[in-house]
Amino acid sequence: MEKTNLLYYNQIMKEYKETQHTLMYKSTSDLSFYSAGYEECSPGYSYGPRFRSYQLIHFVLSGKGELHINEHVFQLSAGDAFIIPSGKVSYYEASKEAPWCYAWVSFLGINSQRYIYQLMTSSDDIYIIHNLDTEKYKACIFEILTLEGNTTSEYLKANSLLFLIMSSLFEDVSFNENNWGKESVIDEVKFYLDMHYAEKLKLKDVAKSFGVHPNYLTRIFHNKYGMSPKQYLMDIKLKKSRRLLTTTELPVSVISSSLGFDDQLAFSRIFKKSYEESPSEYRKKSRAAIHEPNTS
Repeated sequence: MEKTNLLYYNQIMKEYKETQHTLMYKSTSDLSFYSAGYEECSPGYSYGPRFRSYQLIHFVLSGKGELHINEHVFQLSAGDAFIIPSGKVSYYEASKEAPWCYAWVSFLGINSQRYIYQLMTSSDDIYIIHNLDTEKYKACIFEILTLEGNTTSEYLKANSLLFLIMSSLFEDVSFNENNWGKESVIDEVKFYLDMHYAEKLKLKDVAKSFGVHPNYLTRIFHNKYGMSPKQYLMDIKLKKSRRLLTTTELPVSVISSSLGFDDQLAFSRIFKKSYEESPSEYRKKSRAAIHEPNTS
């Protein structure tokens, strides 16, 4: 077991990381503890941007802060939990006036992503769970932080506390098992596309991961949403590109690659076909509209 206690710039951080079992072992288990910690942040303290290969949940115990993830920005305060799924780049920053204090737990496992998605689809803000009694989660995490050895017994204890944290979260979000039955597979697919739109997804791989045939997936998706999964995915990419063109100074080449297009030329061609103007023309026009004086 690896235990860290740090004090710097009036900031306190404690972390406990299980090191006896390999990441390969953890990733092939159903659900396996990776680390837990606690941090009292100094004003304006930030972390990231960072990419992780494990699931991570923070519980805000006091103060305020801001989370940036997947082009979303959330204002958080005591009683909130924020979820950072594996594979997502995130950045978070403590308030300068009332810096937050939070505790966290991270984990891996075959079903870890599914559990994370189930929690996220049970929350209105996807990445945020509001109005939690964070003290009970703090108690579990602080109990993990008392562990010091490198034994199977302590690994199992950390894992049991992880399961307690997860079961409490599922109770707190009032998770409905019926919403995750066979009949809701299409909503799961839509949510998956919303989360992974920037990746080079193939319909056959998505269908296989949800245990259905590609043709069946296309048919039921179209019946519910009026378009195929491929069309829906492109619609997401184009809407995201318009937002980035309007609100950032990122080059068109960077925007196209960040959204999973093969190259800038392919992106520009699809964009112009959809909106009858190039990305550069759209950016110029949208910027002009924003700065146009209001004469009313």
